[in-house]
Amino acid sequence: MSSDAPVLKLSELSAIVAEVFQQHFAAERFWVTAEIIGLKMSRGHCYLQLAEKDENGTTPKAEFRGNIWSFQYERISQRFFRMTGSPLREQIEVLLCVEVKYHERYGLSLVVHDMDPAYTLGRLEMEKRQTLERLKKEGLYERNKSLELPVSMQRIALISAEDSRGFEDFMNRLETNPYGYTFEVTLYNSLLQGNLAAADIVVQLNRIKTDLPVKGYTAVALVRGGGGVSGMECFNQYLLAEQIAKFPLPVITGIGHHADRSVADEVAHTQRMTPTDVANFLIEHQAAFEGRMESYWEQVREMALEVLRSDKEQMAVSSQRLGNTVRLELNREGRKLDQSAFLLKHLLQGTLIREQHTLDELRRQLQKEVRLMQQLEQAGMDECKSRLRHALSTFFEQCADRLNKAEAMNRLLDPAEVLRRGYSYTLHAGKALVAAEEVKDGDTLTTVLYRGEIQSTVNKK
Repeated sequence: MSSDAPVLKLSELSAIVAEVFQQHFAAERFWVTAEIIGLKMSRGHCYLQLAEKDENGTTPKAEFRGNIWSFQYERISQRFFRMTGSPLREQIEVLLCVEVKYHERYGLSLVVHDMDPAYTLGRLEMEKRQTLERLKKEGLYERNKSLELPVSMQRIALISAEDSRGFEDFMNRLETNPYGYTFEVTLYNSLLQGNLAAADIVVQLNRIKTDLPVKGYTAVALVRGGGGVSGMECFNQYLLAEQIAKFPLPVITGIGHHADRSVADEVAHTQRMTPTDVANFLIEHQAAFEGRMESYWEQVREMALEVLRSDKEQMAVSSQRLGNTVRLELNREGRKLDQSAFLLKHLLQGTLIREQHTLDELRRQLQKEVRLMQQLEQAGMDECKSRLRHALSTFFEQCADRLNKAEAMNRLLDPAEVLRRGYSYTLHAGKALVAAEEVKDGDTLTTVLYRGEIQSTVNKK
């Protein structure tokens, strides 16, 4: 190195850089756009990792640390939530008012003073329009809508969150429907918002597709409770919309309100505002099916009665024609008898006897044929009734059997039954403990058994 070059300590160089930043950026603020790729809270402060990515959306072109101090965070976060319906989180693009700061120890960072939630909403809406245009261009927009609804939809694959209000509303409405219909609903538990929600719902759709040959589902319901626009971002992702559009069963959504209509709603077969509306749709569809069945049965009954009436009229006409024929024949024979008088007396007696026998035989045959026709018609009606009763009995038995199996499975999955088999779970500060890193030495733990609880203290991890 040159003997004239000064030798600086790292702290001295850092102080020089800090002075340069102070001269050029002191109290100056900039509005910048960036994507939040990392977010962490500590003591009320919010620490952000901000980035601008390249055209492919993978490699960062620029990256900064950002800070929202506690006295600013509450105002900024509350306003953002109020306008978007979603808290600040990762993987959203934001418009920030920042001040460039350089700290001699912590380096370069951006101090956030304000945020414009309207920018984030605009970005989300633009991405939604682009996704819809792509689906229409690929011929997927109307694909699921073109599927014909089954005449009866009582076996439903439900994608929802088991602990959500939307799931509770949906099930409660189905179970308390005024017609007393029984629906067989299989829950595929899934995330419904957040970065991983879209991928998780796709996984559940693939599971339903795999189970379809065995379960025989007639439709898929995707429901969640209401929420803000940003909270529905996962339902605007192309990956999820593509899977819904290509799904082999009609997909019915109830994931928001008309103002929050998502891409998933757009490509689904049927969209309803809320989980309760989806349940009402299924109930009304089943009621329409029952109405058609009652109408068909009434038509069958009327047709049978019409056949009986027609046969009865035909028999009456035949009987009248036969009587007329007999009377004419008797008149002709009477005239012959009058003409032949004495000479044909004995022959006439024999003829009259033979004719009487013939008439009796014709009468017996006619009565026999009439009875046979009535028996055949009655047997046909009895056979139709028997088949219908048997089909209905078999259907109700199958429904009852599936219900009993579901109840048995629910009893096996009862948490109390799991504890009875020797399992237990441990609580720390009232929450379930899943990793040793969540506790430290000296913490008090509660182990819950089937009968009783055990208090313990962490001595070593």
